[in-house]
This record gives sequence, structure tokens and C-alpha cells, in this order.
Amino acid sequence: MAPSNYWKKFLGIEVFKIEYYFKWFLYRFVGVELPKLKSQKQYWAERGNSYMKEFIEENYVDREIFFQDLLIYQLKFLKFDSLFEAGCGFGWNIRRVKDEFPETLIGGVDFSIPQLTYSKDYLKGYQAKTCYGDICKMPLKDNAYDIGISVGVFMNIHPSKIGDAVKEMARVCKKYIIHLEYDEDNTTKELKYKRSFKTNIVSHNYQKLYEIMGKEVLQFKTYKDFGESYASHIKKLQKKLDCWEEFEGPAKYILTVIKV
Repeated sequence: MAPSNYWKKFLGIEVFKIEYYFKWFLYRFVGVELPKLKSQKQYWAERGNSYMKEFIEENYVDREIFFQDLLIYQLKFLKFDSLFEAGCGFGWNIRRVKDEFPETLIGGVDFSIPQLTYSKDYLKGYQAKTCYGDICKMPLKDNAYDIGISVGVFMNIHPSKIGDAVKEMARVCKKYIIHLEYDEDNTTKELKYKRSFKTNIVSHNYQKLYEIMGKEVLQFKTYKDFGESYASHIKKLQKKLDCWEEFEGPAKYILTVIKV
């Protein structure tokens, strides 16, 4: 893969850090919140070159697996023969699902070519169909899978496009949809502030989005429901997070299960 421009530097400092603190300064001292990115294809075309390496080597995976465990726990209560992930990246979640439910037909969609390229190695030996596509217009047939999932992906979709994205999930899924995503109305005050000035993170009200479509929300849980479990998980970790920005904790996602 080509070197990632995400890590390019200016005067010895990573450009993305300069951009981060510039946005923070505008928000904190001038009261300016820059508009959210309308499309993140270019962002992930670059970031995708290094994301898998960062995710694993910086020990981010040891913390993020808490949310993956929540997903697997929910799946054990549902009947399904097939599952796909919207925004599958390099395949981290769908490989775990295949390990836990080996007889299940597994698939994934992503628009980051570098991530899909890495998925070929990460999913080697696994029967999992991944393909290039935009979540707002997926190259999948109606009712193609029993369950569709997303983990920290729909929070990268612009408000003007989120309606198309949830409609696509309802079109492709036969039975259930599970989202682990950001909801600023159900997070901590501290995290809401930290994410307000980030142009690549968007909050959506998933309950409302699906209820408008006439879909039943079966489960809706927040950090208030699984915060203690998260704290116990963190206490067991021995490796420190090797990242410039600290992990955002249990409030970064809400868990929503929708019946299609």
C-alpha cells in the first residue's frame, strides 16, 4: 500500500494534530464550529493505509473489544443465518462474528480501498464476502442478509445523508439491525464537548430515525447501562494505550437493536 498522508508532518508535527488543535481553538475561544465533512471517502482513502496497524499496535484493540463483546452478546439472543457489516474496514468485527457463529454467512461493505485490501490478509481462511460500496447506496440485493451491523461508522455520515443510510440498512436486512454508534444526547458532557469541534464525527438519533420508518427499537442502551462493565474491563488491561489521544470510554457509543 502507498504511504499514508495522514501522518505527514509540518515542522516535525503531524498535520492532523495541528488541524485538531486549530479546530479546538476556534471552538473554545472564538465559538466557531466548523461544518461536518460532507464526504469522508478521501479521508479514509488516506487513513485506511495506516488504520489497521494503528488499531492493533497502539493497543486500541484491547479497549475497543469491549464494544465488540457487547455486539456478540446481543447476537446470541437473535436467530440468524447471515450477517453483514456496513463499514467493515479491514474485517475486525466480521472475523470475530465468524469465529463465534461459524455456520453464518458473513459479508461486509466499505468504501476504503486500502482497508478492503488489508482485509484480504486479515480474513484469509475465512469465508467472508467483502465488497466496495457506499453505505448510502450499497451494492447488495434487498433482504440480502438477516442482520446488518455497524460499529463507529454511521457517526462518519453527514446529516444530509443519514436518512439514505438507514433506509439502505432496512432494505438490505431481513430481520435486525444493530448499531454501536455515537449519540450526543446520550453521552457525557465531557465527551460531547471533545467531539463537538471534530469535523469527522457526527451525532445521530437512531431511535428517532428508525421509528419514523415504522421500525421497532428492541434495545437501546447507553454508557449508564454498561459503564460498570467497561470499568471492570479496563482494570484487567495491562498494556497502556500508546496513542496521542486518550480512549474515549464507554460513552463513545450507544447500543441500538432494531427489528426490521
